[in-house]
Amino acid sequence: NCDSTAPILTSVHFFPLSHPSATMPSNNDDLPDISSMKLSELKKELRLYGIDSSNFFEKHEFTSALDNARKTLPRPTTTYREVEPTEEEIKEKKEKEREKEREKRAAAKAARKSSTGSSGTSRRSQPAASAPTPAASASAPAPAAATPAPTPSTQQQTQEQQQQAQLKMKKLLASRSPLTALQQIKEHPSEKLVSEQSISFLPGSPFSFSLRGSLFESDSTILRIPDGVKLTISAASVERKSMEEFSKQKGSIGVSLRISTEENPQLLPIWTFDKEKSKSYGVTDLGVVVCGPRTMRLLAYMEMGFSSKMSVDVGVFGSVSLDGDKFD
Repeated sequence: NCDSTAPILTSVHFFPLSHPSATMPSNNDDLPDISSMKLSELKKELRLYGIDSSNFFEKHEFTSALDNARKTLPRPTTTYREVEPTEEEIKEKKEKEREKEREKRAAAKAARKSSTGSSGTSRRSQPAASAPTPAASASAPAPAAATPAPTPSTQQQTQEQQQQAQLKMKKLLASRSPLTALQQIKEHPSEKLVSEQSISFLPGSPFSFSLRGSLFESDSTILRIPDGVKLTISAASVERKSMEEFSKQKGSIGVSLRISTEENPQLLPIWTFDKEKSKSYGVTDLGVVVCGPRTMRLLAYMEMGFSSKMSVDVGVFGSVSLDGDKFD
């Protein structure tokens, strides 16, 4: 589909990042080198920053996320055990609760035995009491009322409070989970890695990424969106000079921006720049919104004219934010 009516993209405005976790750490000299850390060590330090790494598969994704966290997040002074207790801590806590329950039961049983023994001795030592007179019966105080059982409304309020606490914790975790974008360009057919580009974006930050043009789907950029995070892609553009040079090649047509998701893995074009039909070098009304957890792909597909190995980069722009439908 050719966009022949879209207005020319003259500038892209980036608003200042006001996210509370964007404070730069003061000093990381005493921290271990990320490239020499084991995978378990990377996961442990990511948890200290409150970053969910369950969506990561390759080691470079862990290292990239940790490097970004060290540069953009405050250095943690305590662990997040209150948020994510270990299995040993859970077992120890349950064992202490069971021990306290056994002590309570033993104390209650001893109290009942003591009360029963003293009551029997008292009854044997005292003479039989005469039957109460009607007047005495009338003046006897009424027994104390039993403690009322929790009403359904009270139970419902407790459940709502627990749900709100869980939702608040999930929101905090999502605010510290970055979206990652990774593109690897390889030679064909040798599959030798030629170049690599990896960037992480925390919720609240603008999104921008330069897609290297290619004819191969394996060169697509992989976007990993964590749970509770939303990606919005609103605009795309190509450089005028590089596109004019590419258009001089015989048989060249242009470049198209293609997208695929887990639901539909086929890369389909959402915008195409055609050197003969397109009047502008950009588009500003893409309106692509994707919520996590989800993995998607973006590809700048070169339409013919690729034999000279010339390519045109396609810049995509948008924003990364929390998923309002999940937390509001």
